[in-house]
Amino acid sequence: MTTHIVMHAVVALAILVTPRQGFAEKEQPICRIAAISNLYLTTLSKQELGSSRSFIEYIAPAGIKRTIEAVNSLEPDALVVLGSLTWTGSDADFRKAKEALAAVKVPLHIVPGPNDLKDGGLERFRQHFAQDDVAGQFVSIRNVHLEFGTSLGERTAQAQADLLDGVVSGLSKSGDAKAVLLFDGPDFRATPDPSTAPPNLKSYWQAIHNRHVAVRFVPTHAHYVAYEDSLPIWGVPSSGWSYSPKFSVALITVYEKQIELTLMRDPDQPVQSLVIPNPVAADRMPTAAEDPFGVPTYSEDLARNPDLTFVQLSDSQFDDKTVPRYKARYAYDEKMNELAVAQVNRLNPPLAFMTGDLTNKNTEAEWNTFGRIYGKLKPPLYAMPGNHDTLYDRTKLDQESLGDLLDTGLSNWKLADELAGKTESDRTALFRHFMKRKPYYAVEKNGCVFLCLNTGVASVDKEQMQWLREELERTKDADHVFVLGHYPVLPAFGNSIQGPEAQEILTLLREYRVTAYLSGHRHRYDYRMHDGVMHMLCDCLCWGEYRSYQVYHVYPDRIDACWKPIFRAEGNRPLYERVSFPEPRFAR
Repeated sequence: MTTHIVMHAVVALAILVTPRQGFAEKEQPICRIAAISNLYLTTLSKQELGSSRSFIEYIAPAGIKRTIEAVNSLEPDALVVLGSLTWTGSDADFRKAKEALAAVKVPLHIVPGPNDLKDGGLERFRQHFAQDDVAGQFVSIRNVHLEFGTSLGERTAQAQADLLDGVVSGLSKSGDAKAVLLFDGPDFRATPDPSTAPPNLKSYWQAIHNRHVAVRFVPTHAHYVAYEDSLPIWGVPSSGWSYSPKFSVALITVYEKQIELTLMRDPDQPVQSLVIPNPVAADRMPTAAEDPFGVPTYSEDLARNPDLTFVQLSDSQFDDKTVPRYKARYAYDEKMNELAVAQVNRLNPPLAFMTGDLTNKNTEAEWNTFGRIYGKLKPPLYAMPGNHDTLYDRTKLDQESLGDLLDTGLSNWKLADELAGKTESDRTALFRHFMKRKPYYAVEKNGCVFLCLNTGVASVDKEQMQWLREELERTKDADHVFVLGHYPVLPAFGNSIQGPEAQEILTLLREYRVTAYLSGHRHRYDYRMHDGVMHMLCDCLCWGEYRSYQVYHVYPDRIDACWKPIFRAEGNRPLYERVSFPEPRFAR
C-alpha cells in the first residue's frame, strides 16, 4: 500500500472518531458509502472536444484515478456513481469507463446520466454495467435503505410523474431501515402550505417525511448544498469536471442518530463536512423559516459557545458599468452584495472583514456604491485594499499600458490629487479617503488578533514587513492570530504574492504559529493547510449569481471555517459546511 493511500486511511479514521454534535466518540458507524458523480471519461482528443472542453481530456482520467485510490483505501461498504460516466455515450467511452471502474474493490451502484443516454446510450450502458445499474431501484446496505432515482430521458410531465411514482413506491419498502438516503430522484421545491399543494408535490413530501429520508444526493459539477423544507440537498462532486477546490470523493457515514457528509481532498488536508440528523432516530433540523438566523448550522455553532465568531467577505468589486467589456461580468455585483449584507446582518457576528477589491475600477461612483450597500452592514467592517482599489502606477498612465482604462486611471489620480490638495503619491489614497482607514492595521477582539495587510500591488514593502514582524512579536502570546490580505501568499493558489516576500511571510506565519492566513483575489473558494498554518481563499461576491463568503467560529483549540453559499435565485442558502483545523498555539 502506497504512502498516499495509507494517509487517506488515516484521514478516514480521524473522521470516524471525531465527536461532532454530540454522538459518542466510540460509536461505530452503521455503514459508510462513498460517492462521486460525472466522470466524463472519453476517448475523444482535445481537438475533438474543442477548446472550451479540452480540459476533460486530462481532468477526467486523473480525477477517477484519485477517486479510486481514495475509495480503495477507505474501504467503504459501496461506491455510488451518479451522473454521466461518459462524455458522449459511445461504446468506446463506455469501455474506457468500464476499464477504469474495474479497479474499484467495493460494490458499485451506478445511475447513468444524460450524456450516457444520448442516441440510444442506455442500451450500451447496460451492455457494460448491467450488474451495477440501480437506476429506479433501491438497495439495502447494512439495513440502510438507498433509494435511486433515474435521469429523465425526456423532461416531460409524464416522465416526471413516472419518476415520482417509482421513488415513492421504493421508499414505501424501506421498512425498519436504520437510515433512508435518496440518490437523484425528482426535484420538487418545498411548499409553504401542504394542504394546497398539487397532488404530486404532496405525495413527494409525504414520502420524504413519512419514510424519514435524511438527505437527497444530486450529481453536480461544482459542489453545492441546498435545503428544501427540512431536507438537505447535497451535491456529489464530479471527478471529471474542472472546479476548485477539487474533492477526490464524498463519504457518507451513517450513525444511529446522525449522518456525516464529508468531502475529501488530498490525504494531508482537512476534510469539509456537514453533519445532519438521521430522522429515523432523531429530530430533523428546523427549517430555515423556523431558525432565528435562517441558518440552522449557525445556530448549532453558536450553541457551542465559541470564543469569537467573525465573517470574511471578499471582492465585492462594484463596477460603474462605464467600460463595455465589464458590463456582463459584473451584472450581479450589486444584487449579490446586497444579499451578503442582508445575511450577515441576520447572523450579526461581532465583526466582519473585507479582504480587498471593494471596487472594480477605483472610481468615485464605485466607492459610493460600496458605501451605500455596505453602509447598511450592522457589524463593524474592517476592509483592506486590493489591486482594484489601488491607483495605477503613475509613471504608466498611457494608452499602451492601460488601453480602455486610461481615462479612468487619469480621472482617479485627478480625484486623489483634489482630495489631498496636492500631487498625491500614495496609491491607496482613494481607499484611505473613502474608507477612512489606513491601508494596514491591527484589530483585537476576545483574545483574537487580526493583522490586516495592504497587498494591493501583490507585494509588501519593507516598512510594512517590519510592521508585520513587530506586530507578530508583540502578539506572540495572544490566544489566536490571523493575518489577512487581498492576495494569497501560498503559491498553490496561484496568482499570489511572488518572490522572496512571499517566502518571508510564509516563514513568519510558521515561526509565530499564526492561526490562519485569510485572502481573496482569486474569485473562488479554496483552502489548504501549509506548514501548520491554514490558508483560506474566500470567494468573490461579484462574478455570477452563485457565490459564497466565510463564517469562522474560534474555539480554544480549533477553528471552524464555514463555507456559506449565496444563490441569487433563492437568496439565502440555509446550510453551510465546516472545515475544522487545529489552533497551532493551543499545544504550547
